[in-house]
Amino acid sequence: MAHSILDERRTLVERLATVAEILGVVGAYVLALTLCLPQHAVLRGESGLFVSQSVLLVNLLELLVLIGARLSLKRDRGQTDCIQRPGTLQKLWAARRETLLSDTALTVLFWLVFQAQSRPVLFIALFLILAPLLRLVFRFLLSLLLRSGLLRRNTIHLLIVGANERGAELYQESLDYPFLGISVVGVVDDADHTKGAVPLIGGLSDLVPILRKEIVDVVVICLPIRSHYDAILTAMQDGTNQGIPCECPGSFFPPNACKMGEDAEGQPIIASCPAANSYDLAKRAFDVAATLALLVVFSPVMLLAAIRIKLEDGGPLFYVQPRIGLNKRIFSLYKFRSMVPDAEKRQPALEGANEMDGPVFKIADDPRVTRVGRWLRKYNIDEMPQLINVLRGEMSVVGPRPMSLRDYDRLSEDWIRRRFTVKPGLTCYWQTMPHRNAMRFSEWMTLDMRYIENCSLWEDVAICLRTIPALLRGSGV
Repeated sequence: MAHSILDERRTLVERLATVAEILGVVGAYVLALTLCLPQHAVLRGESGLFVSQSVLLVNLLELLVLIGARLSLKRDRGQTDCIQRPGTLQKLWAARRETLLSDTALTVLFWLVFQAQSRPVLFIALFLILAPLLRLVFRFLLSLLLRSGLLRRNTIHLLIVGANERGAELYQESLDYPFLGISVVGVVDDADHTKGAVPLIGGLSDLVPILRKEIVDVVVICLPIRSHYDAILTAMQDGTNQGIPCECPGSFFPPNACKMGEDAEGQPIIASCPAANSYDLAKRAFDVAATLALLVVFSPVMLLAAIRIKLEDGGPLFYVQPRIGLNKRIFSLYKFRSMVPDAEKRQPALEGANEMDGPVFKIADDPRVTRVGRWLRKYNIDEMPQLINVLRGEMSVVGPRPMSLRDYDRLSEDWIRRRFTVKPGLTCYWQTMPHRNAMRFSEWMTLDMRYIENCSLWEDVAICLRTIPALLRGSGV
């Protein structure tokens, strides 16, 4: 629906939770800065003490950046903090990890560049401790404001159609969060599938008399679409006849994998697609910046590799192979040549020595690898030309490794093909595992699915940091 009464209430709570987040950040920052203000920032004048305007501007800029980062992470996660329930410490860390990392990184950056605080370690510790505490305080105060009814209209009276799990969740939500101002008149269905968890007040045939008698602001239809399609249409028509709005929560696709739109004539369209956010743009900027930096840093190593390849056998410097990229588009992948020139022609004779299960081909002591190639592979120098693929937009720094046409043709399960919904990368979870070559192919693909479902810019940074020890071990990534 273009407009939802329930969503209007939930949006109000979410916005107040965002206000609490901002107030928590501001309060924690000001308190921490009070104890860590640089000495040179405090000026003594005839009428008292003053704080340097330049220092105040720098700290104001840092505060605005911290708030922006918090809101960006909150939006990208797509979570509504107002209905979060407490979990274990591990779940708490997983939910707040990106926020802690971004706060620390931004604070350190401003201290290194502008010397924004006098004692950065103390400042970071105080800020990270005070911010969540003050956030809870402001959330509590705002919840009291909600309970007072000053920020909302009268209580919304709901009639739920469907005594099932979905209807029970909505009924329980009205009980758990009374400040939403939602009151359930009752539940209508031909049978109670919740074992008495909801107040059943009649069957589907009783809907019209109930609507005539009771005060109902909105009818929420929670019946399953497949088995109750006709009943849903009838219930919506009954509500419409009496001028009562009807809502039917649900989707043909998972909530995070679809969007609503309209065609040229204004007809609604439901499209299955990945959730859209600012991650793609930020990831591309990260890819370009990281690639340019890596090319500058490793250019001497790449030059040395090119010279050694030429001196060993005089063959071509690069090995170019077609690979499967984003949405199964084929692109040319570049590598320093680490094998003999006719390596692909000799591969069929070595299929029996393959040490990996599934469609992937890998041999630890491949006889086709040249002497310099073993050195290139040990420290992953052979993969460095793929930085050009990243600059061209065919690959990313972090993502599932690009699959060859041979391996793709041998895939036996369709769920694996989901890995082609993101750009292939130089490194990912699998490459950071210490015993990855002993890992089964299905486990490898499961790690790729985990990345697709949980990808974020900070997760990319974490994977890059975990890749460094793998490179230093000389185990080949």
